[in-house]
Amino acid sequence: MKTRLNSNLILSETPRQNRKSGSEVAQWNLTEPLSRTAKAKRSLSRTHADYWKSRLFRRAYTQKGKECEINDLYVRIQHGGRREFFALTTTNQDVAARKAAEIFTFLKANGWEATLAKFKPDADGLAKLDVTIGDYLAAVDNTRKLRARTFDNYRRCLRTIIAEAFGIRPKKSESKYDYRTGGHQAWAQRIDEIRLERLTPDRVNQWKRERVASAGPAPAAIASARRTVNTYIRCARSLFSLALVRELKGLKLPALLPFVGVELEVSGSQKYVSKINAQALIADAKNDLKTADPEAYKAFLLGLFAGMRKAEIDSAEWRMLDFRSNVLRLEETEWLHLKTRDSAADITVDPEVIAELRALMPRPTGKPARWSHFILQSSRAPQPDSLRPYYRCEETFDRLNTWLRGKGIRANKPLHELRKEVGAIIATEQGIYAASKFLRHSDITTTARHYADQKARINVGLGKFLDTTIKPAKKSKQAVAA
Repeated sequence: MKTRLNSNLILSETPRQNRKSGSEVAQWNLTEPLSRTAKAKRSLSRTHADYWKSRLFRRAYTQKGKECEINDLYVRIQHGGRREFFALTTTNQDVAARKAAEIFTFLKANGWEATLAKFKPDADGLAKLDVTIGDYLAAVDNTRKLRARTFDNYRRCLRTIIAEAFGIRPKKSESKYDYRTGGHQAWAQRIDEIRLERLTPDRVNQWKRERVASAGPAPAAIASARRTVNTYIRCARSLFSLALVRELKGLKLPALLPFVGVELEVSGSQKYVSKINAQALIADAKNDLKTADPEAYKAFLLGLFAGMRKAEIDSAEWRMLDFRSNVLRLEETEWLHLKTRDSAADITVDPEVIAELRALMPRPTGKPARWSHFILQSSRAPQPDSLRPYYRCEETFDRLNTWLRGKGIRANKPLHELRKEVGAIIATEQGIYAASKFLRHSDITTTARHYADQKARINVGLGKFLDTTIKPAKKSKQAVAA
C-alpha cells in the first residue's frame, strides 16, 4: 500500500513487505527529500503540534491502475520501542496536528495501554487485524442499526455472493437449507471463516460476470439474471454503508471495502406494463368473492384501492379505518413493521370502498374472537419477530392469488400487481408525483423506475389509410385557389 506524507513524500509500505524495525524505517524515511518546513521543524518538541504537521499522511490504495487516497489524515507515533498508526478523523492539517500532539502527550504520561484504550477505543485496546466475514457480520449485528429480519436478508445475500465467488458448496451429507440438523450452520461457518480482505471489488465483479453468463444466451434469461444479481448486490452492500461502518469498533477493515466501485447491471426497463382491465376485474371480484370468500375480497380491496403491500394488508387493524374521513391511517404497530419511515401515512380511500369494508366488519360480541381486531381474519397468531417472511393470512393470500391468475394475471406475485395497477392509474391521471405519494415511496426515482407518466396506449392513427376503400377527402375550392 502506498502512503503519502504531506504531498511530496510517497512511501510504499505493506505489512507483509516491510520487514524493517521501527528505527530502520524511520532512518529510511529521512533519506527521502523533505520539505524546508519539515527540516525547519525537526528540532521542535514532540508535544508541539507543528512537529506533527509535517508527519501527517493519507493512506492510499490502487484501483484499476489508479492511485486513490483516503481523505482522512493519519499519523504514525513511535514511543518506547513500539509504533502505532492513529486515524485522526479529519482532513484539516492544523486540527490533525493538534490531535497528534494530544495523543503523544497522553502517551508519554500514561503509556500505551491507556492511550490505545482512549484513542483506539475497543474491548481490548487493540484493533483486530485478521477480520473474517463472520467477525464483520457479528460487529454489524451488534450495532443494532438493522431490524433482525432485514439483517438476516442482507446476510443471506452476502453469503450467497461469497459462496458462489469462492466455490463453497455444502457437503454431500449437508444442505444449506437444512436449518434443523445443522446443515445450514455448517455451510455458513465455512463462509464466515473467509477473511474479509479476500472479498475485493474485483472478486465481486468477477462473480457478477460469471453469474450472468451462466444464464445462457436467451435474452429473457439474461435479463432475469441481471435483476437477480442487482438484488444481491443492493442487499449485501447495505452491510457496508458508511453509517454502519462508522459504528464498528475494534475491527481493522481493509482500505478497500468489497463493493466500492461495483456497479449494478443494466437490466433493461423495469416499468410496469398494465395487462389488467381494472373495471372488469373489480366487477368480477365483487361477484365472485364478496359472499363466497370475504377475507380474499377484503385483501383485494386493500391491495387495489389502497395500494397496500402484502405485509401491510396482513397486519392492518380495524381501528386504522376512519369511516367519516374515508382514510386508512397506516402506522407501525406491535405487529406491523413498515418497510420505510415513509410507509406510514394517511391513505385516502374511495367512500364506496370504505362502505364495502364497513359491511364486512364483524359485529361486536360479548367476547371478541382472538385476533378479531385485524381487518383480515385468521386463526394463526402474528409473529412479528420472525426472521423469515411470515404471514398470518397466507391461506387467504393463496386463494386470492389463485383467483387472480384465473383472471389472467400471470405475474409471480399477483396480489402485488394490484398495487402496481393502481400506481399506473394514478400516474396516468394525476402524474408521477401523485403516484409516488400514494404508493408511499421514499424516493421518487423508485416510482419513475417502475411507472410511466401514462397508462393509456398511444397510437399514430395513420392505420386507417390502409383501407383503400375510403376515398380521400376532396379539396375545397378555396384550397385549390390558394
